[in-house]
Amino acid sequence: MPGRVTVTSFINGWCPAQNLVYEWAKRAAAAFDERVVFEAFDTSDRPTFLEWGISDALFIDGREVRTGPPPSYKKVKGLIEKRLKKL
Repeated sequence: MPGRVTVTSFINGWCPAQNLVYEWAKRAAAAFDERVVFEAFDTSDRPTFLEWGISDALFIDGREVRTGPPPSYKKVKGLIEKRLKKL
């Protein structure tokens, strides 16, 4: 989306580490104004998993964020903030 930062999380719920990343990304995105949009895809739903081919992942403006080991809340928020500055 032009003029916005999109935080996209794919989660299926079975991995505790990815569950943390999902929650931190959701909370970090909410800490900013309307220029940050959070999207979540529940891949425990088989058709959603097959559509995307991803079970667990985090993307900020289409760029994958490494989630192993899980990035901290501070790190995720910093990545979003860095991307906002580039708008």
